[in-house]
Amino acid sequence: MSHLPDHQVDALVKRINRIEGQIGGIKKMIIAEKPYDEIIIQLNSTRSAMQNISKLLLEAQADHSLLNVADGGSLDKEMEKLQKVIKQYNRMN
Repeated sequence: MSHLPDHQVDALVKRINRIEGQIGGIKKMIIAEKPYDEIIIQLNSTRSAMQNISKLLLEAQADHSLLNVADGGSLDKEMEKLQKVIKQYNRMN
């Protein structure tokens, strides 16, 4: 991910850390036998947070591909990379 500026990497790591906290909270809820609807709410929140990270990475790949092509990179190669990321993104959503 060297194509992401450091501040973007830091922001993504912070998001991942929050998700880890959410997962830990969900685990505690299950152990404490909290109501299933409350657990599912937290699971949905975590899934949404993960989808947002996925979206940011898809956007970063698109930006990266466009910049590479503008700098003389291979359009075919960059399209292949972008299509691969889009396929993975669609599998998550």
